[in-house]
Amino acid sequence: MNKILLIIKREYLVRIRKKSFLIMTAVAPLLFAGLIVGPVLLNRNINKGKTVEVVDASGLYKNKLDKYSSDLKFIYLNEPLESAKKKLPKSKNEALLYIPKVKLDNLNGLKLFAEKKVSVEVERKVQKAIRQATEDMKLLKSGIDKKVLSGIKTKVSIASQNLKGEENSGGAAMIIGYVSGFLIYFAIFLYGVQIMRGVIEEKVNRIIEVMISSVKPFQMMLGKIIGVALIGLTQFLLWIGLTIAITFAVGKFMGGSSAPSSKEIVASRMQNVDAETKAQAMQQIEEGNKIFKAINSIPIATTIVSFLFYFLGGYLLYSAMFAAAGSAADTETDTQQFVFPVSMPLIFTMVAASAIVRDPNGPLAFWMSMIPFTSPIAMMLRIPFGVATWEIVLSMVLLVGGFIAITWLAGRIYRVGVLMYGKKVNFKEIGKWIFYKV
Repeated sequence: MNKILLIIKREYLVRIRKKSFLIMTAVAPLLFAGLIVGPVLLNRNINKGKTVEVVDASGLYKNKLDKYSSDLKFIYLNEPLESAKKKLPKSKNEALLYIPKVKLDNLNGLKLFAEKKVSVEVERKVQKAIRQATEDMKLLKSGIDKKVLSGIKTKVSIASQNLKGEENSGGAAMIIGYVSGFLIYFAIFLYGVQIMRGVIEEKVNRIIEVMISSVKPFQMMLGKIIGVALIGLTQFLLWIGLTIAITFAVGKFMGGSSAPSSKEIVASRMQNVDAETKAQAMQQIEEGNKIFKAINSIPIATTIVSFLFYFLGGYLLYSAMFAAAGSAADTETDTQQFVFPVSMPLIFTMVAASAIVRDPNGPLAFWMSMIPFTSPIAMMLRIPFGVATWEIVLSMVLLVGGFIAITWLAGRIYRVGVLMYGKKVNFKEIGKWIFYKV
């Protein structure tokens, strides 16, 4: 036991002092926080204040497009199209919209000119403004009151609750499930491959021969696996803590304590937009707020504890197999034939993730959350939706049993492969190693 603890200590201290560990620990939270805060910052002022010139030969849309877009400004020109096209580069406006002599029932021939390619967002917003302005003019022409038509549309909102009356949301559960599953998938590959590379490096440099003179191969493999697991757990806890701190700090800096609510922001930016568009935007904000409120109904304690268990369990299970793969090869290139079969269950689980979250209590989700090779990700996809305690316990017991069995098999392969040099190994050869008496 003391020898295993020494190997764990060595693996942990050697890796935690590496510059790559320190750099990744510092940089990754900035990247994660950037992924959270970045889209908000990028979309905050995108396409705001851009101007589109309009040459309206039909005269139908003059001074009517502005109220259908809160981001674009429309300038109406009283000059020929060719003249306006020549002046566009000097004006530095975003685009030139040409509306020929058309009828409301046939809007063919509309063109949007730009010095460079028009962005998809600007094109979409111009089309939306034209469409809504046309629809309003058709309603007016038909004698239909738009307010009456809007009143006919019925908003249906169904509150999803459990039998205890607590609000829940499939959307929030799906987000947490996907994030948890992806983190485990990412961690298994990141730290499992580290063990495989470490074994290959020590094997090639013949360091392993010196170490095996003092400890058994199985003890060394177990020590390496647990040591790197502690590194991974340390790094993940630091990443989570720093990411939350950075995101919170940026949010405070951007908004401050007196920041307006999302509803107030939308209302202030859509003063010139028609009531229907405002209602749609406010409905989207309401839906978003419901998701965040529903997070409180998710079993947070169970989710966190389960995440830590499946993070460690999944890592330990696959790391044993990665260590065995590393011991069976002399170079990283040679390991490719072993890595793909080892990682296939993980890849299949990520492919099946959408089917699992669509039916978290179905037979596919149930059995994949019980099989040790797929349960670390599959069960984390299910838990936010609510899973019976006996299912979680059974899955954990099976994962522990699977880890013990796989570690025993990997140890049998490792004890032979780690001392094998200069020989191309296949699966048939590895099968023989399991039954060798060493």
